[in-house]
Amino acid sequence: MQQLELFDYRRDLLFEVNNQIAHYYDILKENKDTISYAEHIDPKKEFSICGMDYEEYIDVKKVKLGDLTYDQILEYLKNSKKENRLEKYKSLLKFRRIPFEADTFTWCSD
Repeated sequence: MQQLELFDYRRDLLFEVNNQIAHYYDILKENKDTISYAEHIDPKKEFSICGMDYEEYIDVKKVKLGDLTYDQILEYLKNSKKENRLEKYKSLLKFRRIPFEADTFTWCSD
């Protein structure tokens, strides 16, 4: 029998709202190699475009973070206004010369 390697990675919900139009939520999470921040919009069926869901994300490789930690990123994001959190985070990474991948991802959930 093979032993599964389980990791205790973090996942923090920074924002969540459900209304008649969509489910909105922002998450900071990590895996073995990456810390990711993403802002999600999951439209309700009657408001979606063919069941399309949206995610705008920023991925950073942990080896490129230098002395910046997950906790510091979490606090920075918590202390930023929701409206400009994504852009402020990008600015911080650029200022610290930390390479990152950012994009908007869409997919059909139906």
